[in-house]
Parts: sequence; C-alpha cells; structure tokens
Amino acid sequence: MTPDKSPQTIKTTFNLIAEKYDFINNIMSFGTQNYIKHQCIKNLGIRPHDRIIDLCCGTGDLTEIILKIEPKAQITGIDFSENMLNIAKKKNITRKIQYFEGDITNLPYEDNSFDFATISFGLRNIANPEKAIEEIYRILKPKGTFMHLDFGEKNFVSKFFDIIAPNLAGVFTDNKSAYNYLIESKKIFPSPDDLIKDFSKKGFVLKKREDYIFHVISSQIMTKN
Repeated sequence: MTPDKSPQTIKTTFNLIAEKYDFINNIMSFGTQNYIKHQCIKNLGIRPHDRIIDLCCGTGDLTEIILKIEPKAQITGIDFSENMLNIAKKKNITRKIQYFEGDITNLPYEDNSFDFATISFGLRNIANPEKAIEEIYRILKPKGTFMHLDFGEKNFVSKFFDIIAPNLAGVFTDNKSAYNYLIESKKIFPSPDDLIKDFSKKGFVLKKREDYIFHVISSQIMTKN
C-alpha cells in the first residue's frame, strides 16, 4: 500500500501525534535516538556563527542538540506541523533558535544562505522529495554541507522494527494508524545507496556515510559541489 503523502494528510498526521512524538520515538529506538543525532551533528564540525537550517524540524530535538554542541551557531528550524512547532518553541528556553512554519519544497530564503542544512526522518514524508533536495542545494552556500538522517538498510532488524513499532504506538497512544503510515513510508523509501545517487544527481558530493543500530539507521553527509 502506497502511503498518502498529500500535504494536508501529512500535516494532520503529525499534528495528531505531536504530543507523544518524542516519547514514542525514544521507546521505538530503545533510547538511542538522541545519541545517534548527537553523533551526526558532532560529525558536521559546526563552527561559531555558522548558519544552520533544520528542515522538517518537528519538535526541535535536533536543533537543541545543535545548540548544545555549538551555542554560537545561528539556528533555524522549519516544519509543516504547527503542533510540532509549538512543542519545539516550548523547549527553546534560551530563545536562540528561530522556528517557522513552512514548506521545505518552497523555502523563503535567498540562494547561498546557509552553511549547513539538516533533515532527520523527514524527507520520506515529502510528496515531492526531488524539489526539496533542489531547494536544499539552492539555499546552501558553495561547499556547504547537507546532512540527511533516516532509516537505512531493510534487513532483519529493520523488519523486526516494522512489526513492533505500530504495536508499541498502539499501547502508548491512540494513534496506531499514524505509526502504520510511518512504517509504510519507511518500506518504500530509497536505500542509503540510492539516496546518495539521488543527492549526487542534484549536485551534491558524498563526504561521509555512517550507519547505526546494525545499519537500520543511516546518515549521509553531502557537500554542495
């Protein structure tokens, strides 16, 4: 079954699960998600005053990690779900992170604006991922860095996750159907090798790839050519 990725469906889905999103993700990743995201950001080598945009920023966990690693960075988060953003804004105690509601396939920024662009577990929810990648390339400065993080290889461990994730969500939330969507979108999402090819076609060059939890999670760090 092909999941419905129409903008309104995606927005409604994430608005519904926003309140328990972090909690469920921690359970489904067996407490590893923050460690993985921390390692991914640490690998980027962000410097003071660098401009970073986190796309599909959700509840703001990645932007908060960026701030902890480099407090003097200029950080922006953008997401389609207002409920997710409301949670991100509540976490943003220092008010050093700017959050905006928006569509990552039509970003309101000039060409060559950011040193880094990140997206974690978000690209597979975009109806037109090619347009999103083109926008990421456009807003990055020459030699800027793009970090993508999501599910990786579809191996035995990955298939086990597909079975337990919706059931865990059903126990702890009343939105099991939303997590069924997330699993279906995961199943049809390109492999890391295919993603690297797709990013390369848009002008990016692979800098580094890292895999986590028996290759179930994968990050690709790309440089704007």
